Amino acid sequence: MSAVLENQLVKVAKDFDSCVFELPKEFAVANGLPENSFAILTLKNGKIETNVFSPSAEDEREVDEFIREFGDFNEEMKRIGD
Repeated sequence: MSAVLENQLVKVAKDFDSCVFELPKEFAVANGLPENSFAILTLKNGKIETNVFSPSAEDEREVDEFIREFGDFNEEMKRIGD
């Protein structure tokens, strides 16, 4: 099953909501997408817009570096009540 990785409400001149879903590897490959693809669904002005995103090797290196440096970030935010 896909997991919701992010659900963020962003307020700008026009309201929109976005959700990012990790696509199952089998689904991505069967549809000619990279194995590590994500679907971005955005509800904007009453319509759903879709995009597919696959992180580059550089993106993945940056995430790994962040996790190594700030791996306890979520726990710390929970501890202080955010």
